[in-house]
Amino acid sequence: MTATATERMSSARFVRSLAEAMGEALSSGSVTRMLVPPRETIEDAAGAKFISMPAVSPDHDLYINKVATIVATPVADRGATVTARVPMFSVSTGRHLGTLDGETVTNVKCAAVTALVTDRCAARDSRVLGIIGSGVQARQQFLGVSAVRDLAEVRVFSRTGRRAAAFARDIATMARADGAAVEVVVCDSAEEASRGVDILSTATTSAVPLPISADLPAHAHINCMGAHTTESRELPAELLRTSVVIVEDLATAIAEAGESHAAAVELDVLLGPGSAGFAQRRTVFASTGCAYLDLITCAHVIDHGAAPTTHG
Repeated sequence: MTATATERMSSARFVRSLAEAMGEALSSGSVTRMLVPPRETIEDAAGAKFISMPAVSPDHDLYINKVATIVATPVADRGATVTARVPMFSVSTGRHLGTLDGETVTNVKCAAVTALVTDRCAARDSRVLGIIGSGVQARQQFLGVSAVRDLAEVRVFSRTGRRAAAFARDIATMARADGAAVEVVVCDSAEEASRGVDILSTATTSAVPLPISADLPAHAHINCMGAHTTESRELPAELLRTSVVIVEDLATAIAEAGESHAAAVELDVLLGPGSAGFAQRRTVFASTGCAYLDLITCAHVIDHGAAPTTHG
């Protein structure tokens, strides 16, 4: 995938258009007509994981399967510990349409679904964003939130101060490229980064709850993109219990994150009657991922010619 194509997919305009496509697929019933079996994960004795996430959509005439390998430690000449590809096929003809880079699909999908949920849940006058984390998904969080809200301040915290400072510089660069003036503040703690913010994004590998500020406003919206499994949890259980929890797919959320997500609502509820009331409540988007969003992303890439594909 060329740098130009990747940059195009990482633009606020593309993220907004993909978020709109996700909303349309949810509200039109296209998502309910998809065939999306549970993801399959195979783990070997060395701890390597092999993942398959298929989805079929008659509306989009598209079958995809995001496949990935995850190794516990970097391997020489491989680079990243995660490698993913997304082959695409026509449902009606069976023809192979090409293959997209899985990391790019995942990143733009996460930015777009963050934009969709944030736009529906965060107050219109939200201006302060806190981000805990400084990796790839933290970057997607800024991209997704800034695509739908005019931010005045972004607070950043990472356990590694050097990475936090570099991420803050990246945010400032991204904001300038989009013509926005945003003050970026590097914080000394997660508590400081979350204190009094309108929107909070958590994108860490923490297996224990983060120390979120007790002064998090009652109307705050939270995008939780890190750990929330039955063994590890990025957000405190009490915060989940006292918030409206939103997930991509309820069955997946319960299977992977446990019964704490049993009362969660799915994304389509945000597009239905009464959805305006979410902005007055504390909401948590607890993302566990689902292949239907990858499929919508692939369809959007194909429709907009946003990225080249490889053919086999």
